[in-house]
Amino acid sequence: MKGSLYARYAEAVIRVENKLTVKDEITVKNLAQEIEKGLNSFKVYAPNFYGKEKTVYQYKKGLEGKPDSGHFLAPNIIAKEQRAHETWKVCNDILEQISENSLDRVQDIKMAIAPIAGEYLRFGETSAARGKPKLPLKDIALCAITTITTTKPCLQFTQVKKTGSVRENTCFIPDLSIEDLMDFVIVYKRMLLSKTCSDLMIGPVHRKVENKRGNEATVYQPRRPLIFRGNFPNPPRSSALGSIALLGAIGEFAKEADVSTLAQKVLDSLKGTTIYMIKYGDASCFRYNHHVIDLAREGKLGPLVDAIYYSELYNEGRRTHNNVEYQKFDLFSNRFLQQFNRPALKDFLSYRAEYPNIIPNLFNTYFKKIEMIDPEIVSSARKLGRWLNQVAYFAAKSEIKQGTSNYWEELRKAKSKILVELESSTFSAKTGDALIAQAITRAGRLSGMDAPEGAALFMEKTSSGELELDNAKNLLIAFSRIKNKAQQRDSPQDPLLDENMEEELEDLSNE
Repeated sequence: MKGSLYARYAEAVIRVENKLTVKDEITVKNLAQEIEKGLNSFKVYAPNFYGKEKTVYQYKKGLEGKPDSGHFLAPNIIAKEQRAHETWKVCNDILEQISENSLDRVQDIKMAIAPIAGEYLRFGETSAARGKPKLPLKDIALCAITTITTTKPCLQFTQVKKTGSVRENTCFIPDLSIEDLMDFVIVYKRMLLSKTCSDLMIGPVHRKVENKRGNEATVYQPRRPLIFRGNFPNPPRSSALGSIALLGAIGEFAKEADVSTLAQKVLDSLKGTTIYMIKYGDASCFRYNHHVIDLAREGKLGPLVDAIYYSELYNEGRRTHNNVEYQKFDLFSNRFLQQFNRPALKDFLSYRAEYPNIIPNLFNTYFKKIEMIDPEIVSSARKLGRWLNQVAYFAAKSEIKQGTSNYWEELRKAKSKILVELESSTFSAKTGDALIAQAITRAGRLSGMDAPEGAALFMEKTSSGELELDNAKNLLIAFSRIKNKAQQRDSPQDPLLDENMEEELEDLSNE
C-alpha cells in the first residue's frame, strides 16, 4: 500500500466534513474534532432490550460494557476486541499531543491506530535491531481518524472454522487521488444517511429460559445489530461477499436522482483502482473488473450477490451459518465477481452448487463480454443447460416417491447426484463431439426426451470445434446448475427466504 493512503483517506473525510478544498490547511481543531467523533462511536450498545424480540442500538463513548449486556466494539474500530483499549488510549494521547506539539514533529506510529504499521528490521554499522516506523504527528493523527471513523466502508469479517468463528473488524479503502477520495466520501456519507440504512442499528434479542436451583428465569441476550454485516445499504448475509456487496450498494445508490451524477463518477473512478481490505495486522488488495462495475451501475449486482448467498452446494444441503464449505464457496464467488476472468470462473465452478434463476444474468455478461462468445450461442447453451437441469429434476422425482420421509431433502440429494453424473460426463469429454454425445446420451436415457430444438446452435458449434472446448464445458455446466421453474413451482417456500430470517440473524450471535 502506498504509505500515505491510510492517512489520505482521513484527510478526505476532514475536508468533506469541514467543506475544505484541497488547498486549505487542515488545523489542529479539524483533527481533534474527527478523533472525538470516532471516540464517541467506539462501541455500540442496546439501551433497552429486556422483553423484546429486536432492539435498537446506539453508539457510545468509552470501553465499558460486555457483549452479554449488549455492548460491542463498533465495527468501524479497526482493532482486535481484546486490544481495543490500546486504540482508545493512543487516540486520547494523540488528542493531547496535537494540542501541545508541532504537527510536524516526527515520532513512532503504533499498530493501535495504524493496523498494518508493524515493526521492521533495521541495520546499523555493527548490528541489526527492531525498528518502528515514524511519521509526522499530523499523519499519525490522520491514521487514527481512518482507524476509528464511521465514515468508511467497514464490516465485521467472520471466518468460520471447525473450532468456532473468528470475528475481525475490516474496512475497505480505495487507492484514489485526494479529489476522487473526497467524492467517494461524499457519496458514502450520503449513503449512510439514506433510508436504506435505517435498519442497520437494529439487532435481534435471544430469549431463553434458565433453571437455577429449581427456579426458572427468562434471560434476554441482545445480539449484534445488522451494521456488523456492513455499514452500507443491503449488507451481505455472508461477510465473505462484503467487498462485492459494497460495490453493488454504491451502484444501487447511484440511481438516486440527487446523487446520480456524482455516484456515477465514483463508480468510474473505481475502474482499475486498487482497493485495500484492511484489518488489524493484515491487509489484502483487489480490483473490480470494469464489466462488474457496469453491472453495479445498472443496479444488477446487488441481486446477484443475494442470489449467490441462496445457492445450494450439492454435498452440503441448505446453508447454515457455521458451514466452512459455504464460506469457501462465498470467497470463491466474491473472487469471481471481482476478477471476472477464466481462472476465477474455474474456481467458482469447482464448488458444485445449484443457483437461483437470476444467476443467468451473471453468466450471460461473463460469456458475452469476457469470452466474447456470440450471444446466440450463449442463449442456445442456456436452453440446453436448462433442459439438463429439468431432466435431473424429473428423473429424481420418478426415483423418490411422494410421501417418502423427508421427501424434499431426499429429492434434492437424488437430483444433485444426477447433476454430478452429467457434469462428470461433460468434464471428461476430450472433444466437442464427445461432450455433446456423452451429455445428451445420458440425459436422453434418463428422460426419454430429445434435447430442445433451441440447443441446436450450441451443439453444432461445439461438435465442429468452432466453440472452444473449455468454453463449451463451462457454458453447459454453468447453465445446467440454474434451478428450473418447474422445481420452484413445486417446492415449498424456502425457509431461508422467510422475511424474518431468524436463522440468518443467529449468525450475528455472540459466539
